[in-house]
Amino acid sequence: MKRKNIYAKVALSGVLALSLGMTSCEDFLTVYPTNQIPEEQFFQDKNDLDNVRAAAYFQMTNFTNKILIWGEARSDNFSLRDVNESYERLKNGVLQPTEDMFDWAPLYTGINYCNKVLEEGQRMIDENVDPSFRDGDWQPIKAEMTALRALYYFYLVRAYRDVPYVTYSISTDAQAMREGRTRAVAGAAILGDLIQQLEDVKDVAATNFGSTSENKGRFTKLGVRALLADMYLWRGCLLKNYQDKGGLDANLTDIISEDSTTVTTADGVLVDKAYTDNLSTECFQMAAERAQDVITSLKADYDEELENSFGTSQLEREQPYPLTRMPDYSTTSVSDVVYSTIWGSKNSTESIFELQYDGTNLVNSTVNNFLSNYANGALNAGTFTANSNLIGSANSINPSKGFGQTDIRLLESVQFQSMSQSSFFIMKNTATSLTIADLEDMTEGYSGTPNYRSSASSNANWPVYRLTDVMLIKAEALARSNTNLQEGFSLVNEIFARCNPALGSSVNTENDYVDNADLQCDRLNDNYYSGKSANDLLTLVYNERQLEFFAEGKRWFDLVRQAEADNSTETALEWMAASTSLQNRLRTLYSMYNPIYYRELDANGVENGGYLHQNPAWEKYSN
Repeated sequence: MKRKNIYAKVALSGVLALSLGMTSCEDFLTVYPTNQIPEEQFFQDKNDLDNVRAAAYFQMTNFTNKILIWGEARSDNFSLRDVNESYERLKNGVLQPTEDMFDWAPLYTGINYCNKVLEEGQRMIDENVDPSFRDGDWQPIKAEMTALRALYYFYLVRAYRDVPYVTYSISTDAQAMREGRTRAVAGAAILGDLIQQLEDVKDVAATNFGSTSENKGRFTKLGVRALLADMYLWRGCLLKNYQDKGGLDANLTDIISEDSTTVTTADGVLVDKAYTDNLSTECFQMAAERAQDVITSLKADYDEELENSFGTSQLEREQPYPLTRMPDYSTTSVSDVVYSTIWGSKNSTESIFELQYDGTNLVNSTVNNFLSNYANGALNAGTFTANSNLIGSANSINPSKGFGQTDIRLLESVQFQSMSQSSFFIMKNTATSLTIADLEDMTEGYSGTPNYRSSASSNANWPVYRLTDVMLIKAEALARSNTNLQEGFSLVNEIFARCNPALGSSVNTENDYVDNADLQCDRLNDNYYSGKSANDLLTLVYNERQLEFFAEGKRWFDLVRQAEADNSTETALEWMAASTSLQNRLRTLYSMYNPIYYRELDANGVENGGYLHQNPAWEKYSN
């Protein structure tokens, strides 16, 4: 059997198969392998560099299926539509290293593209290869490639925790065989190094690439800061009780220092608990700070747009967060402008970074195959349907779990016909617009038939960061650092209020009064935070995240983050109401992570003279 490792799909084999002519400056994700030229002749001007940069983004659009599987398929959001042994085992906590869903090679391919751009771009500047390409042109590209590489690694850390960490490019098969074997690096270490890199470039990232699709589909200053906020939050959780967690490899490289730079501890000695816990708290504080940077910037843009527009209401001008909101002129037969703006039109004012699909050169097959697709006049289920437990609370205005009676996300997320239907097909990102029959009761369903994307030309973008994500990252960071809980509750409840426009507060005031007592909710009270704890806020954040980011590849990662913070899987599994058998299989922290694909161990496993150990939770299935 031919061996391969992470570089088997990474090596460029001396050539670059890249686009030599893009249809327009906006089609930066459309990469056509129309020609092959020797690499040493390739990087001669900025256009050559742009082609490889485009390939790095294009590569990420090719594995959103893994983002969904790794980030959500194991969670309590999905049920299987039909019998599928691979996904049944995944759902049941029997993860087998031979499944190609655990092959991480596509991500390392993307990382290699980023490394190549970072190396060649700097060389072009240093050697003045293209006089029209100056340092001022290079710095924004350097920032976005640093961010995109960080995002690739961030997915790997969330899915595997400790992975090989390579920051140089591989260009030939010989180089891949010579340098491809490398040891795993601790996930907290990788995030620390990446965070420092992003902090170094965050202020030179672009603010405007010239078009909406590029501003939302490439890393700008906002995107870099959103990624930083998320990575700080994760690193804070990884560092909690760090000395008790250990690693997969006795030779694991750790990067733990005050300035987040590389420190190798070959003997495996870890710093003391007080140090890592303090560093963890600092990470939570920085997560909140970077999230606020994004919120402040989006709010400034929102206010400027309102200032220059006519017909805006005083309510719109006084909103504390720049969220798209439902109109308040009617409660029946209401067009869902929140959904159509974010998911139908795409690249909304709330969007920070989303992977772009045009439906012609690049069709979103992940939505089609795994969530749902529209063909022959009907919505058809993909591999997964929605867990009915999320719908069972739709007769309550404020359930602790699942979609409530007035929550517009119920009709946005699933195709709802009645509470008793046998399965709930996933609507999100397949529908482009919908009209709600009654804002006061989602179980009344739709007014008319929603509009859908054709499966043959699905141009649904894949969201990575949007405003609500950053708001909830900040709220969670405040909960984990136990600071400013009032603001934390406000951040969560503003999102809840946007998604429950028929509700009013339970306090009778001059400006906020609902005649129907059944539609009054204390979550909309200004003093809702009173008497509540950081744990109360954390639970609220996680419940809100489950509804807000349903089918976006985030739920399982959220549960893993909680398990890391606790150094225990107990709370996370309780939150997803895991069965007793599943709880027994997922007792250890490493059971929350993926196994290493068996071919990687063939090439770089310790039993074959390499460095990688199998995740101990899944070693029993390695044979």
